[in-house]
Amino acid sequence: MFIGVENGADTFDCVAPSRQARTSSVFTKDGRLNISNAPHKREFFPIEKDCDCYTCKNYTRAYLCHLFRAKEMVAATLATIHNQHFIVGLVEKMRLSIETGDFFEFKEEFMLRYYGRQ
Repeated sequence: MFIGVENGADTFDCVAPSRQARTSSVFTKDGRLNISNAPHKREFFPIEKDCDCYTCKNYTRAYLCHLFRAKEMVAATLATIHNQHFIVGLVEKMRLSIETGDFFEFKEEFMLRYYGRQ
């Protein structure tokens, strides 16, 4: 998305948030996380503590892990809600960084945190 914005794109249509969610993969500021992995069974806090999406406000990582392991259909729905909220928030931050003239700094900070590299 960053490359698209750098090249003038201002509209995106992408299935990545829901496709990733169906495989128990959720987006966080620190990178993608597979919520069905064993360590999350005992994590009684949201996907991201500062996220205000419906999923993070109402469910824990442990519960989402359980839902995916039990193959409950609602698991993918809740993960999709979070992933879409994450992407919308990212685009809002990108827009603000363009308005303030800090786009490339924001991009670098995001990439370093999300991927651990540029």
